[in-house]
Amino acid sequence: MVAIMSVAETRVDDHEGPWTVEDVLALPEHPARARFELVDGVLMMSPAPDWDHQTVSSALHSQIKVALARSGAPFRSGEAVNVTGESRLFIPDIAVVDRAAVPRGTLAAPLDAAVLLGEIVSPFNRAADRILKPALYAHAKVPAYWRVEMKPDLCVVVHELEGDTYREAATITGKASVDVAGEFTVDLDLDAVRRELEG
Repeated sequence: MVAIMSVAETRVDDHEGPWTVEDVLALPEHPARARFELVDGVLMMSPAPDWDHQTVSSALHSQIKVALARSGAPFRSGEAVNVTGESRLFIPDIAVVDRAAVPRGTLAAPLDAAVLLGEIVSPFNRAADRILKPALYAHAKVPAYWRVEMKPDLCVVVHELEGDTYREAATITGKASVDVAGEFTVDLDLDAVRRELEG
């Protein structure tokens, strides 16, 4: 039996040496929508998010967009967008970046333009979302990091930059107003997100 490999799999398997941001951005979309991220030459792959993950991401992103529109803050938000540093490429579930850094047609926002990055923890990325990514985002001086836990119950763990690390500022399980780096305030409503999950 002959195995048929996708173009993405072939390019990944044929690559030699450390990866660069340009290498990863040049990869074609994975047929199963896996995400490729990069940390200092090392390629990391995550499986495509499931429906619950995407529902939560979309609902939280909608609440952030409402907050941005209300505040008039000069930021742009997105879901699963490329955010890059010199030797790193991340695809956070939620990103809020300086609008001036992402004009139309932008493929990747610079990491130093991010004001908030959010990750939804799944069984496949617990260590990355709880340990690795917060450490790297803090090192890059991203002012705010939200870690969204799906189990045992939905919550948003709000982190604020303090020196070179994040401190947990709050854990939101219901309704709360959350300040984002002194730039704008999001009225989080996790009860509404739960209703979307159950609907």
